[in-house]
Amino acid sequence: MKNTFALLAVLTTIPLVYPCGVHQYDDEKQFPEDNIVYNPANPEHRGWSQYLTPSLAKTRKLVLTFDDGPHPTNTPKLLDILKKYNVKATFFTVGEVLKKYPKIGKRIVEEGHILAGHDWRHTNSNSESAKQFAEGLTMSVKQVKKHYPNREMYYRFPYGAYGRHQKYHHFNVMKEVSQKLFSENCINFAFWDMDTSDWVSNMLPKDIFQTLKAHFDGGKAYRFKKTTVNGRTKYVKEPFTIKNPIAGGVVLMHDIHAKTVKGTEMFLEWAQTNNIEIVPINQVKEFEYRNKNCELSSLTPTF
Repeated sequence: MKNTFALLAVLTTIPLVYPCGVHQYDDEKQFPEDNIVYNPANPEHRGWSQYLTPSLAKTRKLVLTFDDGPHPTNTPKLLDILKKYNVKATFFTVGEVLKKYPKIGKRIVEEGHILAGHDWRHTNSNSESAKQFAEGLTMSVKQVKKHYPNREMYYRFPYGAYGRHQKYHHFNVMKEVSQKLFSENCINFAFWDMDTSDWVSNMLPKDIFQTLKAHFDGGKAYRFKKTTVNGRTKYVKEPFTIKNPIAGGVVLMHDIHAKTVKGTEMFLEWAQTNNIEIVPINQVKEFEYRNKNCELSSLTPTF
């Protein structure tokens, strides 16, 4: 993951504040709204702040999410650790990688975790045409549903990138794809409240642990910093201080990294004695499916 990370800097550096301590959210906030035609020129139809998880703020509840897998070595090791601590996570898998390692996808589901989509290839969605995005999303959903029969279909944009293509808006296409696959609005997009920057090359397991811990108790954490070395862009870790921790939410990590597996284990060991509760994403208000059925109605939509 070596580009498009300027997009992440806003969430990493700006503290999350919810007015008057009130948890505000719309019932269907994480689904593209049926009655809106989204416009990429409208600034209200872009960004992340409206799609965070205020219902978890200050609750000391955490949703573990892991992107970019499954990895043939690191994902099984992570599953062993999650089983050891009896906690569940959500895996946002890259479709073509999940196809390559179906046994790992099967294990994820059999052990009670949630399998989700992270597109077919890890491509910035803003660089794709509407047809390319629709095809990749469709293939990703179909691959996930080969293993995960439950009605939830969570999806995360690679790099968190969406809504910046001049000719179309991703949410409109997402609704079209969902109607063809499920005959209703079922694809629930998921961003994150905490970023561990675990993908940065010089991040260590202890840095990942410290960053996640600081999101609950404040103190020293690490984020990525963009630099130029010999004319080439490079990302390195940068220490900073969290003074007003959100203390609850969805965390972004990547199960393709061995250091993330080790950092996760360090955090889960610490969490046992520090009043941290790990909760599945489908038990969080912003991500509930409520009265939706969301059964696949077609496996071969055309575009």
